[in-house]
Amino acid sequence: MTTPPTAPQPQDQAAGQAAPPLDGAAYDVLRDRLAAQAGKLARGAGALDARRTEAFGSTAPAATGTLTLRTAHPARAADLAALGDVLLFGVRDLPDTVTAGSGPAVGDVFSLHARDGSPLPEDAVPGLLDDPAFRTEFAALHRYYRRSRLLRLRRSGQKLLAVFRTGERVADLRVLRWSVAADGSVAFLDARGERDAREPAPGGPGVEWTPATRDDHVLGRHPYVAVAEGVGVSTVGGHLTVTTGEDDAPAHREPVAEPLQSLADADLAHARVGPLVLLRVRPYKEEEWRHLVVHTPTGAVHRLDAPDGAPAPGAGRPARGPPPSRRPGPGRAPPSRSPAPSCAGRG
Repeated sequence: MTTPPTAPQPQDQAAGQAAPPLDGAAYDVLRDRLAAQAGKLARGAGALDARRTEAFGSTAPAATGTLTLRTAHPARAADLAALGDVLLFGVRDLPDTVTAGSGPAVGDVFSLHARDGSPLPEDAVPGLLDDPAFRTEFAALHRYYRRSRLLRLRRSGQKLLAVFRTGERVADLRVLRWSVAADGSVAFLDARGERDAREPAPGGPGVEWTPATRDDHVLGRHPYVAVAEGVGVSTVGGHLTVTTGEDDAPAHREPVAEPLQSLADADLAHARVGPLVLLRVRPYKEEEWRHLVVHTPTGAVHRLDAPDGAPAPGAGRPARGPPPSRRPGPGRAPPSRSPAPSCAGRG
């Protein structure tokens, strides 16, 4: 017996038809409802946070006031460090009339202030600015490095560091350092605190470097080493190149000492710090590490040698040279090698 066809149900008809587009009035209704729900959620979260603060207290930082520190000459503020109830204030970019001749005096760069901003004499903290050895090192610094300028003041454990830039390179640093005892007494140490300045601050986040392996090699017409966030690095073809996108155009390119090298000949490591990818690269037959920073949201690449942080993986061992089998003997011509492919992009 044949079963008569059933009439389509209303829900089946609705499923087979496309939903009509929302008109302006319906959109406004949905938007107002979502805004009301968002406001209700925000008020509930605020009430919950207020109850948490009432029960456990709050440690949120808040500004207690502002103050003005006056200096002997117009300058740009460099940094501020607290030594008990005394503030050490440092400036840079002094006028040429101050830096000309024998260079600036201690009082032109450093000044001491109370917590309320009132100036204090240079001997307010014995052993800090009035130490004869410090004043000698300060004068020698500006006499031999005429472009010296204060970068920052930093506490590193039981030491206070005054970091000066002496040249254009990031590694051109001279660091004056003092020891700070538990009772607050200060004593000048020397002007050889560069290692302390490059060490990460106690308790600060460390940088974990990941060395590249052969599994990261991407072979093809334009070979490269694939690292985090789509960044590619290559040292073949006579140049160190960094690519940051799907196109073949390198975002950074600089020459290397040995043009005839493969991906495996170079030492490479990377680390991720927020939106940044840090690169440590040592091309074949080179002794110095090269450091680069990649900003992944924009794809910008910057050369930054001697960054703060842990030493380079494998640092301290000599640069690799060619194996004995590659070295020609007396009266023999070196073996010919075809040029390595260029690394202008990715294959």
